[in-house]
Amino acid sequence: MKIEPLTCSLGAELSGVDLGDAAHDAGLFAEIKAALLQYKVLFLRDQHFSRAEHVAFARRFGDLEDHPVVGSDPEHPGLVRIYKGADTRHLQYENAWHNDATWRERPQMGAVLRCVVCPRPA
Repeated sequence: MKIEPLTCSLGAELSGVDLGDAAHDAGLFAEIKAALLQYKVLFLRDQHFSRAEHVAFARRFGDLEDHPVVGSDPEHPGLVRIYKGADTRHLQYENAWHNDATWRERPQMGAVLRCVVCPRPA
């Protein structure tokens, strides 16, 4: 696994690692978690794993929860799926400033976000 810091204090890009593998490999997960704790935000490109592996990887950080507003994927509790298309551009709630569930007494540590289909640059 290669770690490339993006700034002097925040963020790094990981390469040579697959989160699908880390969902089942305690040693690899420990390396990724250590990098997350050091750099606070991690970016990985070209990840190809299933929804079940996405949930399994995220669950290694702790219990998952349903989002209080959008809920979860019925087949994969704890996984929120957001879809956008040409006919839903007016629904931009995920791009507006928000704080997810930090209002909770014990907010989550973070989120494992995955972009499956990226929009073309304008």
